[in-house]
Amino acid sequence: MKRLIVNGDDFGRSPEVNAGILRAHREGILNSASLMVAEPAAREASALSRENPGLDVGLHAVVCQGQSLLGSSRLAGAVGESGKFIDNPVMAGLRYFFDRSMRTSMRDELRAQVERHLELVGYLNHIDGHLNFHVHPLFADIIVELAVEYKVPCIRLPRERVMTTLRLRRDHAARKLVESVIFRTLSRRTRRLMATRGLKSTDALFGLHQSGHLSEDYVASVIEKLRDGTTELYFHPAADVGGVPPSAEAQLEVEILTGARIRAAIEQRGIKLITFAELGRGDVAED
Repeated sequence: MKRLIVNGDDFGRSPEVNAGILRAHREGILNSASLMVAEPAAREASALSRENPGLDVGLHAVVCQGQSLLGSSRLAGAVGESGKFIDNPVMAGLRYFFDRSMRTSMRDELRAQVERHLELVGYLNHIDGHLNFHVHPLFADIIVELAVEYKVPCIRLPRERVMTTLRLRRDHAARKLVESVIFRTLSRRTRRLMATRGLKSTDALFGLHQSGHLSEDYVASVIEKLRDGTTELYFHPAADVGGVPPSAEAQLEVEILTGARIRAAIEQRGIKLITFAELGRGDVAED
């Protein structure tokens, strides 16, 4: 049986992202989203999620390129006076790796994000990370500990079959190969931590290597090549709501998610759309 979770990252980042995710859910195939709880439109996203209970909202943990809940006084070296984390992911990754003294304060920050999510949404079935920082060596242990403590059943493992992606789209090949080495290594370590604590993830994932460069042809080809088991396919959709227009790529993702072609491809192949809530409960076992 082929099962698919279609996730929208960055929920709460802006009204444009919220609108894109909501449209992709109401009119399309998107059934899951990941919330950035400290961003300006997080409370709007929370209200929208309550109006759309079929949308399974998880936590998009932020430790880079986003807002902190605790601020610079508690996270000196990682957060500036504006309360924002480091913007450069390479610099952030290196700092977090070599300065392990930040572990306690970052645990407090991530706990605060979990608590804020529960305040806003009321439940939590899955955790992933902005830029997939949740599998970084400093954070993977913390995320697993928090998932166990708060009874969160699922964590994303960003391990994409890079050769499949390259056969479908050969652009940015060098970057994709480097990403694959990094994230498969980090995911392997995180998976071992999860296995000892009984936490779940999908069997496969797409969305990492082609992020920001998706097309309808590419997504249709991914659907065609899905294997048995559960796959997560994640997007970054956003819609124009009359303010600052989101990127053309983000708007295109909304069109892909709501278009007839992708829905038809899913139906023709007998793929079942599920949520992390179902995966966590084990509702897919009968299939």
